[in-house]
Amino acid sequence: MKFIKSLILTIILGLCLQSTALANTKGVAKAIILKGNVQAYNPKTKEKITLKRGSWVQEGYLVKTAKKSFVKFLFIDKSQMNLGPKSQMAINKFPRKKAGIITLLKGSLRAKVTKNYLDMKDKNKSKLFIKTKTAAMGVRGTDFVVTYNPINRNTALITFSGAVAMAQLKATVKNFKTNQRVLERIVSSDKAVIVRKGQFSGVNPGKTLRATTPVKINPGQLETMKGHDASKSADDQTSSKKKGSKKKYRNIIPPGANSKDFANDANVESQVQKVIGATATKIISDKFAKGPKEIGGPPPEGYVNKATGEIAPPAGGYVDLHTALYIAPPPGSTFDAATETFIPPADMGGFNAATGNYQHDTHVLQPDGSFDKIPNRSPASTGDGPEVKPPELAPIDEPLPEGAAPLNPSSGGPDGEPTLQPIPIPRPPLPEPLPPKINKNTKVKFNIN
Repeated sequence: MKFIKSLILTIILGLCLQSTALANTKGVAKAIILKGNVQAYNPKTKEKITLKRGSWVQEGYLVKTAKKSFVKFLFIDKSQMNLGPKSQMAINKFPRKKAGIITLLKGSLRAKVTKNYLDMKDKNKSKLFIKTKTAAMGVRGTDFVVTYNPINRNTALITFSGAVAMAQLKATVKNFKTNQRVLERIVSSDKAVIVRKGQFSGVNPGKTLRATTPVKINPGQLETMKGHDASKSADDQTSSKKKGSKKKYRNIIPPGANSKDFANDANVESQVQKVIGATATKIISDKFAKGPKEIGGPPPEGYVNKATGEIAPPAGGYVDLHTALYIAPPPGSTFDAATETFIPPADMGGFNAATGNYQHDTHVLQPDGSFDKIPNRSPASTGDGPEVKPPELAPIDEPLPEGAAPLNPSSGGPDGEPTLQPIPIPRPPLPEPLPPKINKNTKVKFNIN
């Protein structure tokens, strides 16, 4: 009898071990949504696999998406990651009871991380590490998007919920074989930053010595990106019918004046509508009115600490997922006191109403920060007038001065001078009429000259 029980236990144990082995060989990530051409590549065996819905990917594989293609993975810890078009990532490590390591080699990655703390020995450490060639990020249960451009080597991070620790990788660390312990030390250093809900931080080699101090991005772009699954790239946005307004922006802030002194609901709403339209403005305003106002951070104008290398760009700019560049509000931008952000003029571009990706009506932003004209594209309002000059990016390491003129204002005056809309001088309110009882009992003497 004992022999039979032992035999049964042995068989059960063997089946459990076999099922575990099968689960491990199956992979660590399953493609649950897929569009277009997506391939997985094993750099050791040189094996290439064309993925389809339901395919599993193992540790050590590279995943690459083609143009107008994307894939959504469900990992073994229930975390979800969306790899956008023309992107590439490596699943370096993804153990069940330790933090995984993902390397973003190119493009954009949207992730919702939910690794169970109960399965991890040290609950004070990161659940997942995502790194590029220039930055390392430590994640602890959050929703965010990160993008990396291999041409300018910029890394950009936007957090939608939770918090992500981010640090710039030094040249000595880039070529070093990193593991969980090394990455945890990097993202826990005094030069790392914590990017919270609604904030952006970036790494720009050659211009930054550390990840930029997190700042709020344009509220409209934030809300639109949050509802987008990263299935469309910046190249796809030009075909969308939902675009921002093409109207020219005429700055309402006169030269030498502080834009904060002219911040009011009417001015702010007017400038937002010129970029994204009235309907989108109302939807976003309602969301922010109902949502919590818990985002802190540096002053909206930004700041620079040369001693420590800290750089906080002006708040309210756009993030371009294609180049990983931050389009900072230029001097003279309208200040929104409600969100404590500056609104870049429409001449600086806007964002696609469907995807949230940065876009410009007449020019395309390049990785080096320059703008190339879109062939056979010109705003309808220009007609046969002079050619529209390309925008000029405002430096991220120069805080907005109080009372500066626009960096690249729209043309309209003589010799390309900006056409400014006059500021109406507020008149004092008229005195309220006296109540009827007082009027009847009061004698008023009029002197007519």
